Amino acid sequence: ISDTPLKQALNRLVSERLVEALPRRGMRVRCITKEDIHEAMEARMMIELFAVPYAIQCVKSDGDVIELLGENLRKNEELLKDMEKLSYYSEKAMDELLTSQEFHIIIVKCIQNSVILDSYQNIINHQYVYYQYGKDKGKEIIASLNEHKKIFACLQACDEEGMKQAIIEHLKVRGENASSAMN
Repeated sequence: ISDTPLKQALNRLVSERLVEALPRRGMRVRCITKEDIHEAMEARMMIELFAVPYAIQCVKSDGDVIELLGENLRKNEELLKDMEKLSYYSEKAMDELLTSQEFHIIIVKCIQNSVILDSYQNIINHQYVYYQYGKDKGKEIIASLNEHKKIFACLQACDEEGMKQAIIEHLKVRGENASSAMN
């Protein structure tokens, strides 16, 4: 590989705060802090709460969002049937994480703004790093799925305040789980 694409890749990792440049010494992988997790969850919350009225409008104009989210929840429940395979680095664990992330992406897509969606996907792409800090995957996955079901129920009912509160609770707990596992 030539220098240019390597430098571009490293610079992107620096801009995404996954790698840090050390003057005259090179680069190294950045240590993730509790503050990093808090800030990422705060950014996610801001975007997801902004998406709520758009998601409700999507539900009112057509049922595709409900259908997509319902299918996502069914897929996540199927993944839970193989709970013992949901270890930290298994393919099933990655499938579960991607399915969980897709639930949120479906909601954020309702905004129909590619800049916001790209920013959001960049934030949640780092979630895999935080996911590795989880203490009890099984309990966390079941709790997360139940939280998704609550968000889904509020969206089905077009309950904007209920949906916002469910998102706040969900992201707060997920962030606390990742942060507390770092101790």
